[in-house]
Amino acid sequence: MTIFDFDIKKGIYRFEFNDLNAESHSHPVTEIVNATHGTFSLESNGQGIENLVFAIIDANTQHKLVSQNCTLQLLMVETHNLILPNFFKKNGIDLKNGVFLKTDFAQKNRLFSKIKTLALEKDLKTPTDKRIQECIEFIQGNEIEYTDLITSLSSRVFLSDSRLSHLFKEHVGVSIKKYLVWNKLRQAINQYLNTDTNLTDVSLQSGFFDQAHLSNSFKNVLGVSPSTVYNSRILQS
Repeated sequence: MTIFDFDIKKGIYRFEFNDLNAESHSHPVTEIVNATHGTFSLESNGQGIENLVFAIIDANTQHKLVSQNCTLQLLMVETHNLILPNFFKKNGIDLKNGVFLKTDFAQKNRLFSKIKTLALEKDLKTPTDKRIQECIEFIQGNEIEYTDLITSLSSRVFLSDSRLSHLFKEHVGVSIKKYLVWNKLRQAINQYLNTDTNLTDVSLQSGFFDQAHLSNSFKNVLGVSPSTVYNSRILQS
């Protein structure tokens, strides 16, 4: 695996895999998968599709991704407003049941590049609702466990717990609890990539109980073990 971008501020994460075996998982990002060599298979909504060359997977969509003898470009984008959905609509992309799949797609490289450029040039991450943005900033800036988080957020934005939970998922695509785990994972990976900190210290400093807790959360959200990323410690230019 090669890491090309891991930008927490912009919410853009770009990788390349020669082979990938991602177990069933879901994450708070929109994922674009482009095969530059070979094909891959994707299982989602109880259905498996083989010989794919391109896929878009919406946030919070459970899926399993497998490739052999295949080179994959992966672009993961945090999108909390309508810029990317409007781009998809304009380009005739329908995320039916959370996925857009192609076994033959002549424009795949161009589309992948256009989505990457859009993510780099536009702010896809800021929600239109300022209350949800305030919640995200609070989660990112404070170490707090989920049991205390909802109450803290509700009092800050003057919403009931249930209304806040509904509004947050509507704008961000996942529950507050899952976003909290995602935030910890991003911090852990970013710290490991940019410092000499070992895995155990990264786990503790990012708010996980121990290394096993980090590994389990990592698999649930990204479908692979932490070693997949940690063996690719150097960001490529």
